[in-house]
Amino acid sequence: MTQAINKSNLAGSAMANQYPATDYIMSGHVACPGCGAVIAMKFALQALGPKTMLVIPACCWAVVAGVHPQTSLKVPVLHTAFETSGAAASGVRAALDMKGDSETLVVAWAGDGGTFDIGFQSLSGACERNENILYVCYDNEAYMNTGVQRSSATPYGAQTTTTPKNAWKSHRKKILLKPWLPIEFPMLQQPISLFLKT
Repeated sequence: MTQAINKSNLAGSAMANQYPATDYIMSGHVACPGCGAVIAMKFALQALGPKTMLVIPACCWAVVAGVHPQTSLKVPVLHTAFETSGAAASGVRAALDMKGDSETLVVAWAGDGGTFDIGFQSLSGACERNENILYVCYDNEAYMNTGVQRSSATPYGAQTTTTPKNAWKSHRKKILLKPWLPIEFPMLQQPISLFLKT
């Protein structure tokens, strides 16, 4: 389904007439009702287009897309282990480069557990090597897929299934980018930036 992007949604941006809003997510996904990760993926894929390959570790999106061989996504997806999204995306990029494909954008799409915690070392390595990938962390501030367990992205004062009974998280949320401040790499910070930078 292709439709023009509504200018009013882009706050008067001049690019409103330049980009079609093609849906790369079909109905039939199994996300929780009202899930923001689906909306984030929808807009990201609209901005990035069909020459996108997703690398998805264990996270909500590993389930949301559907059970193999069915999927609600219209782009190729590599499902990978929880801790490996940065390394797996780097490997996919290297393989595409060896095939002479410099057009396909490799996107690692991970939750906060697979980014702030379990996948931190893999992402750190990809950043240090300045890999030509886009890494998206959809931060829902807990391990939501497995029952709302605390992560280092869980904010101070939150209660989860793994915080002590009648207590709240007593530590502040990890500042994810702090270790990489000395490393120069481009960042997209807001969803509209995806449209403006493509």
